[in-house]
Amino acid sequence: MQKQLTEVFDVDSVPKTLLLCIVTLGCYLIYKLYHFSKQINQHTELKIPQAFITTSIALFVISFISLLYGIANIDDLTILQSSIGIHMVSSIFDVTWIIMVRNRINIISGAVKGDILWLTPIITSVFHVIYMQYKINQSVNQPAS
Repeated sequence: MQKQLTEVFDVDSVPKTLLLCIVTLGCYLIYKLYHFSKQINQHTELKIPQAFITTSIALFVISFISLLYGIANIDDLTILQSSIGIHMVSSIFDVTWIIMVRNRINIISGAVKGDILWLTPIITSVFHVIYMQYKINQSVNQPAS
């Protein structure tokens, strides 16, 4: 299933991706995961289930709103404490989604551990879509396999 990553994904600015992830308090991360998933689903047989994507986005939105509400009512810590469960569930879905996209990008590129395009688990865990976008951009200069 080897393809050039640029046959599936758009080249985009890594600094822009980083900045938007920070400025939007992580909302851009979800947008980029959605965008990557959409591109994977349109251009490969390695589908990410739409139900999973929709559930992940819904949980993120609920979690994000409950966090904002909790911060707005910081004097009542029970509000923040009561939303811990939804944050944990949302985080599990987000991490699972990141892993799904990472694994599919590695399969699409045909990269194996040690290759220049290999998305390593630890760096992906820390930098998520920023690192993914960096590797996609890096693939522009790589010869086709």
